[in-house]
Amino acid sequence: MATLLCVVLLIAQADNTILPVWMTPEESLRINEIGKGHVVTAPPGGWVETPAEFEPLRGVFVTWRWNTTYNSIFREIVREVVSSCKANIIPASASETTSIKNYLTSGGIPLDSVRFYIYSNNSVWSRDYGPWFMRKQDNTEGIVDFKYNRPRPLDDTIPWRIGQSWGIPVYGSPLVHAGGNFMVDGLGTGFCSTLLYEENSSYTPQRIDSLMLAYNGLERLIVLKRIITEYTGHIDLWTKILNDTLIMVGEYATGHANDTVLDNRADSISHCKNREGFNYRVVRIPMPWSTASAPPTYLNSLIANKKVLVPTWSLAEDTTALRIYRDAMPGYTVVGINCSSMSGSGGAIHCITMQVPSSRYVHIRHIPLTNTTDTINPYRVRARIVTSSNLITDSTKVDYKINNAPIFTSVPLSAVVDTPGVYVGYIPPQHRNDTVYYYLVARNIQSIRRTSPVDCPPHVYKFLVGPPTNIEGHFAAMPDCKFVVYPNPAQKELTFAINLDEKSNLKIEIYNSLGQKLKVLTHNVFAPGNYSLKWNLRNDRDCPLAQGIYFYRIVINDTAETGKVLLVR
Repeated sequence: MATLLCVVLLIAQADNTILPVWMTPEESLRINEIGKGHVVTAPPGGWVETPAEFEPLRGVFVTWRWNTTYNSIFREIVREVVSSCKANIIPASASETTSIKNYLTSGGIPLDSVRFYIYSNNSVWSRDYGPWFMRKQDNTEGIVDFKYNRPRPLDDTIPWRIGQSWGIPVYGSPLVHAGGNFMVDGLGTGFCSTLLYEENSSYTPQRIDSLMLAYNGLERLIVLKRIITEYTGHIDLWTKILNDTLIMVGEYATGHANDTVLDNRADSISHCKNREGFNYRVVRIPMPWSTASAPPTYLNSLIANKKVLVPTWSLAEDTTALRIYRDAMPGYTVVGINCSSMSGSGGAIHCITMQVPSSRYVHIRHIPLTNTTDTINPYRVRARIVTSSNLITDSTKVDYKINNAPIFTSVPLSAVVDTPGVYVGYIPPQHRNDTVYYYLVARNIQSIRRTSPVDCPPHVYKFLVGPPTNIEGHFAAMPDCKFVVYPNPAQKELTFAINLDEKSNLKIEIYNSLGQKLKVLTHNVFAPGNYSLKWNLRNDRDCPLAQGIYFYRIVINDTAETGKVLLVR
């Protein structure tokens, strides 16, 4: 990789031009150079997890161009960051480094938590081209480098330089993807706008999903339409993930072109669940009225450990915005930083920073248990855990209780010998109609503790030990066409009993939670009558499906009904 990096650096020539977040007219004539010199590598292999911005940080990167009007903003960011982690500053030269050091010192900021990395660069927009850190299945770190969506070769090499300097492997993704259009919840779900599809039109959405899974561990992408008029198309101008279940979305006053647009975006997010099965909650924050292509926003903030750095604009809404952050994030210190000098630039604090997750971590991936009819066998709780150090055996466990029991009982989570990184625990079998509540906890020798669900309590998993149920329904446009799907949960086969009152084109399809079609059970014309179609719980390649939730789609002529069923093994 070092050899490849040297080749890239030879391609990139020194450039002192200060570039905006948008593409300049001159750059628009060189769009064929986007990604020139970008190194695509194989993905890391195995399970990976991209940590969220709100998780503990060990540092923040800023690319500080001294001859900009943003010096005071950079200084205030560094002032707040160094109180809890490192400020990693990227100047373009030794003379810039000296000027920045003197400026920080004169502002009363100590340099003991500041590190300088002199890398030639094109622009200050480190969010868009910076390194995306992730955890790997072998309990080590990696960096993912996307193609920067600007013809700026010096910026595009910075993740490789950081990886080389820090001794962290870098994985070059083939996707064009600006960091301002990428947020994660830390549980395998990413958020972005349709810009991702626009800038990677040679790939299908399914292929993009598979690449984001392979490189970044994203099991799901929530892709939202761009808002109107705004130039960049970046999601970080109108959305902010505050924690694993809380997302902030901007709100324009009635009459603005993006008023109902953002209402719809907020509604869409509120109907989604995270990997742990909990709905995302949405909090709204006002957007200053603007019809410009680079509007001001309070969403372009940075979470740095227990601080939230929020851009302010010397507007009446500033006070309200800071209050909403404080109400939504109790326990955090919310600091407003005046970004008026960036007005009209297309970005703010988030756009000129890039977080570095803590090197001490525990990540747990667990698929929640679902309702069961089994009252004989123990309930297997399975999890994949990545950790920066060895786990403490007595503190890696499943805590469970039955019904309204006042306390939880613990059973160990033990390593699976032939499957590194996988742990299993067993909850004893329970009686019919019992509800089992449980959560997972793991602690490593660095005293890092993680639970699954993350917010535990109040969130815990639960499942019911009960009899199987049938799913009954009818088609709104054809009330005499009725169907029953049974049993649910299904263990050996699933039956679709359908009554057709007229000759009809009937299609039944099965999908997984990612929306991928797994099986077409039937697609034929049927005469009026009653039909019973059985599915053996296998996909179109005749491979048995794993335990979990699946979705069916019954289409009669042009009318469709959907639902979900549970498969148990």
